[in-house]
Amino acid sequence: MNHKPQRLLQASASVLAGLLACLAVPTTAGADQPSAKLCLTETSTPGTTACMTRALQEADAKLNAAYRKAMSVIDHDDRTLDPDARALWKTRLERAQRAWIAFRDADCGDLTDSEWANGSGANAALPACLYDKTVQRTADLLSRYPLH
Repeated sequence: MNHKPQRLLQASASVLAGLLACLAVPTTAGADQPSAKLCLTETSTPGTTACMTRALQEADAKLNAAYRKAMSVIDHDDRTLDPDARALWKTRLERAQRAWIAFRDADCGDLTDSEWANGSGANAALPACLYDKTVQRTADLLSRYPLH
């Protein structure tokens, strides 16, 4: 009995399974994401994780500065706003920022673990996701509340 066709079929199935596995890799940090350009020289998961964590800390500091700037812009808005209207605007921005932080943390948190099947790559993917969303939010705040 000739087993070559069966072995060829098994080998083809193995190659196909490998290709499908490659397609299933999460794409949370796509080439268009800011994090894709960071930590390229790191050669290990722990190194990449540490690098992304440092980048996230820097991005968080920039976000906090943008938020403070937005609050200052509201304080110095040249339109005639009574103090209650100005206070309401600031309260709404604060509420929006807190809601955004909750969204960012939920969107990146457990979802990243699931997308990476709790694998070692999730350790670097989480700060990368948080970084990308933080950079985007910072840009949003700076464009909505520019200094005049």
